[in-house]
Amino acid sequence: MPIVKMRRYKEFLGILRENLPEDKVSHCIFVAEYAASLAVKAGVPHDEVVTAGMLHDLCRTQSGDVLLARARGYGLDISETQLQVPMLLHGPVAAEECREELGIDDEDVYNAIYWHTTGRPGLGRTGQLIYLADFSEPTRKFPEAAKARTLAREQGLEAALRYVARAKFEHLQSKEVVDPVAEEFLDWVEREYPA
Repeated sequence: MPIVKMRRYKEFLGILRENLPEDKVSHCIFVAEYAASLAVKAGVPHDEVVTAGMLHDLCRTQSGDVLLARARGYGLDISETQLQVPMLLHGPVAAEECREELGIDDEDVYNAIYWHTTGRPGLGRTGQLIYLADFSEPTRKFPEAAKARTLAREQGLEAALRYVARAKFEHLQSKEVVDPVAEEFLDWVEREYPA
């Protein structure tokens, strides 16, 4: 089903255009479309995955100081890693904004937006789709994105998710600060969906 059929598509598109530059709006739309293309096979409701895909990066262009202030304002727990790399809060702050400002109270959508950057052990199917689609939507040009799409198409969501969690964690190893939740998610994915 096309994502434009989602009940609040036009409203959310307007919000994205008010808050993000065009390249980020395009990314959000491609994440929603790619995740929606996998939703039936994953057993996830179309509107749920389109909502999470469209809004996952709603706060992506906010500065670290703004994200920290908004996270404190929402009463979110802020980890030591997030204090060091406040950009990691763009998902949690977006999830809260969607709940508080847009009335989106679906827990699966909330968790998909909240955890789309790092994943977390026990992440539900909607969250898994958004995590995967954020990494590998069709406009992502790095070779790992293409491989993830191939795995999703030929071997299924679990194989693609395993690959993406591993690829993201290995990429993070080159960073100064690594969110331990990313490693916990990788361990969980490899236990939950063994090769």
